Amino acid sequence: MKRFLVALVVAFITLVAVNLAMGKETKYPNKPITFIIPYGTGGMTDLTARMITEQMKPLVGQPMIIVNKPGASGMIGLKELLRAKPDGYTLAFTTVMPFPAPYFKKMEPFDMEAFKYVGSYMPQERVVLAQNDAPYKTWPQFIEYVRKNPGKVTFGAGGANWTIEVMKSVAIKEGGLKMRYVLFKSGGDAASAILGGHVDLVETGVGTAAYQAARAGKLRILVGLGAGSIPNFPDVPNLADLGYPFLASNEYGILLPGGVSESIRQYWEDQLRRVMEDPVFLRKMLDIGFVPRFLPGREWKRKCITLTSSVPELLKYNKTLKE
Repeated sequence: MKRFLVALVVAFITLVAVNLAMGKETKYPNKPITFIIPYGTGGMTDLTARMITEQMKPLVGQPMIIVNKPGASGMIGLKELLRAKPDGYTLAFTTVMPFPAPYFKKMEPFDMEAFKYVGSYMPQERVVLAQNDAPYKTWPQFIEYVRKNPGKVTFGAGGANWTIEVMKSVAIKEGGLKMRYVLFKSGGDAASAILGGHVDLVETGVGTAAYQAARAGKLRILVGLGAGSIPNFPDVPNLADLGYPFLASNEYGILLPGGVSESIRQYWEDQLRRVMEDPVFLRKMLDIGFVPRFLPGREWKRKCITLTSSVPELLKYNKTLKE
């Protein structure tokens, strides 16, 4: 009888230990999380990713590692995400911009179903900035200057072929204006270039160092590349106001590899929602010049598909104008 009781106690303890071990193993997350950023340091994706992960750390309870993988307009970083094990420990902060990039490079486009969409945390207007001492103070004056000085102006873009293509569309529509184009790896690099006087004007997003310099009166915003108003600059026109039939706008969000379970995707959507409902955090973003706004994964996916699908039409439009 005593032996039987001892065996029973041992079996009970073993069963409890196994259950505890299984519970520990299945708890998610239980190790550090890696976030890929498909752009260089100093840009808006990098800045907002670091802000958001800092807010997420106490909610998730695990270390968060930021890995910058810039290049090819963000395609390198997203391809790195797709190669990651779909276990929920590798995510990516990104913009919409890498999705249309293959069209400009005549490469196979991304399969939009190859990703799981966590959610979006803000839209972003793109703006064109010039030096304060430039011989043009308005968009019409800039167009006239380029017309009279072909090939003299250098335009830099903050990491996206899309915005260069939009500027080329403007040049074609205005009668074949000649400019030089430079594609930087991030909005931070583009901001450094114009602040250092290395380019005549740049395209970048609100919130960058260049945008903050414009708020401080050190640079001038000539035009917005989308259809929305520019925070803190309500009188600056955008391309839609000026009658151009094309635009570039951006959206920021988080992705997972497509093989990740829906429960894990939902977990990260919930964490992002919690961060974006924090009034103190939202005030920080507003003070920088961002327009924070949470969208769930299904809406973030719809935004990515809708904005990307407009690019082939832009390229078709440019080809028609050239012909």
